[in-house]
Amino acid sequence: MKRITIKEIAKRAGVSVGTVDRVLHNRGEVAEATKKEVLRIAKEGNYTTNVFARSLKLNQVHKIAVILPLDNEYWQTQQSGIQEAAEEYESLGLQLKFFPFDRSNQGSFLSKAAMAIEDQPDAVILAPLMEEEATDICSQLGKLKIPFVFVDSNLERLSPLAFIGQDSVQSGYLAAKLLTYGLWEGPEVFVLKYADFDSLNKTIDERLEGFKSFYKEKKWKTDLIKEVNVKKEFDPDEIFDKDSALVFVPNSRAHQIAKRLALKAGDKQFRIVGYDLIRENAEALDSGRVDFILDQNPKLQGQQGIQAIYKKLIVNTEVKQYQFMPLEVVTKENLKYANSYDGLGTKKAE
Repeated sequence: MKRITIKEIAKRAGVSVGTVDRVLHNRGEVAEATKKEVLRIAKEGNYTTNVFARSLKLNQVHKIAVILPLDNEYWQTQQSGIQEAAEEYESLGLQLKFFPFDRSNQGSFLSKAAMAIEDQPDAVILAPLMEEEATDICSQLGKLKIPFVFVDSNLERLSPLAFIGQDSVQSGYLAAKLLTYGLWEGPEVFVLKYADFDSLNKTIDERLEGFKSFYKEKKWKTDLIKEVNVKKEFDPDEIFDKDSALVFVPNSRAHQIAKRLALKAGDKQFRIVGYDLIRENAEALDSGRVDFILDQNPKLQGQQGIQAIYKKLIVNTEVKQYQFMPLEVVTKENLKYANSYDGLGTKKAE
């Protein structure tokens, strides 16, 4: 008879993996009713603690360093997913320590990573937004034999334990298709990038690469794609001199662009594609100021990052290296059904 797994016991009992572990190994406080239910399911499933104990390093602390920016809702949601998943495995010894860095400062990324490495973690989760600096950091991790997981952005040649995020090039291709849908000749498109963060972000470059590849496939001239570096309070009258325009915002700030256009552009018409279903972008979708948002589900990214480390450090099983997030397209019409939101602009309960 096939033995039941801890994960299956947790699912049937409606509790976390950590709770099941506490019951089976008699560690920590668990409600008596929960304890009886877990033991009943384990017995019926022919579970034996030796099966799992052989692969567990019990009573050992596993320190996880998390190197992310935390300056906006997208990254804060990523952190929430990491924390929530880590709580599931807390009784198995997973402990988090965050080292937030400033995205506009290469030195901040390096210094926070140095602090993380000095703390001697057993594994690292990081967003390798700055390619040169991330290469240096991962080289050090490799020499120390510390496994690392990439979220949001990927550097394939550095061979992470796992990458969890979207295919940035393909998402840029999709953005171009959405923005130009129904047009038979190559249109002029404005790509609005923010000078403070985007100039240092590898993911932004990959999205633009994918966007241009769509034009090339269509045999449209790529010089129709106008890259514009803007500040938060830019004046759209300085950029748009026509009655309509197509706008690609390859970051989470589509709502800021849309607001400025609505205030300054008068009767001009715009089609806008952006990223990330944060509260402000949900409101911009609902109001009709933004047409499409590509959501990356940052909370799920964070959760899967922890799961990859759990499999490596505790269970010692194979980890799928490339775990791509769906290219979820959100519009006004399907906003309330999107994975990340429950109603207009209201974040689902963590």
